[in-house]
Amino acid sequence: MDLRSLPEEVKELVRAQLESGRFETVEEVVCEALRLLSAREELFASHGAELRAQIAEGVAAEERGELRDGEEAIRDVRRRIDERLRRGE
Repeated sequence: MDLRSLPEEVKELVRAQLESGRFETVEEVVCEALRLLSAREELFASHGAELRAQIAEGVAAEERGELRDGEEAIRDVRRRIDERLRRGE
């Protein structure tokens, strides 16, 4: 695979992965990136309705002036992720 046609920022990401020793070839980096993209799309597809409901809830809260502090919201998101990981989701 030829890196010349990729944007510079992508080239740097690929080079960093190769230099880390985790991957031996550009193809391995690309395959892993595509595997992760596929997993992310599958996650969004399987949780899409829930995510849309949460987004709608956030928009409604903003319209009511009930937004939370950003740090508090991030802590809550991290807690939810940790809970899902513990449950194996």
